[in-house]
Amino acid sequence: MAEFAHPILAGATPDPRRSGQIRFLVVALALVGAVTTAAALAVIVAPGIRHLLLKEDGIVETGTVLFLAAAVFGAAASTLRRGPRVTVVLAGLIGFAELLDETSFGARLFGFQPPGLYGGGQLDGFHDLVILAYRMLRDVSHGLAWLLVALILALSAGLVLLALRHIRQGMAGTTTWLSGHALLLLHVGFIGLAQAIDIAASSRALAAVEEVLEMNVAMLLAAYVVQVGWPNAARRSGVC
Repeated sequence: MAEFAHPILAGATPDPRRSGQIRFLVVALALVGAVTTAAALAVIVAPGIRHLLLKEDGIVETGTVLFLAAAVFGAAASTLRRGPRVTVVLAGLIGFAELLDETSFGARLFGFQPPGLYGGGQLDGFHDLVILAYRMLRDVSHGLAWLLVALILALSAGLVLLALRHIRQGMAGTTTWLSGHALLLLHVGFIGLAQAIDIAASSRALAAVEEVLEMNVAMLLAAYVVQVGWPNAARRSGVC
């Protein structure tokens, strides 16, 4: 609980621990960027691999599930070993909800049939609740439906920009309380962007972007759990 005692917009101090956090999240972002670049190059160089990467339960979706599972089990193990802390428990709960969403609440694992979704499809994930809201608003007014999409985009972009601002400040030697939680802000912001794409997009290219984006945010969440739940392990690795 003590970690929430820091003022959110507090001024910078030359705290070595927070400087280590900045280094860790830069490495995490570099890893996410490298995986995304590798996936894009694989599709360009070997177009035939696109199906293996992006199909249902393909390489990208499997990677997403594995990183989310790592975040959930990492948060649970940290809580059992070091006691409950708000940020770790929150990250674990977010990861668990997204893991359920990614596996269709177990429907794809155990073969049961989820209920139908208004307007077509199945209600097999939390993201379908946003799609349901979009479709119901669209039946009333297309303007209201697109207003919902615009609101999601605005909030998501705001979180991403806020995180990037604190990362930039941290790299310049100015760390704040939020600098240590930028990975979580990026995670939530990119999830919102993926949701907006899922609602509004119909092209295969944007659908591919959404799938890769979901794997990226799963990696960010797993890295955040390591950062806040296992700081000593990160330090021993020579990163933090």
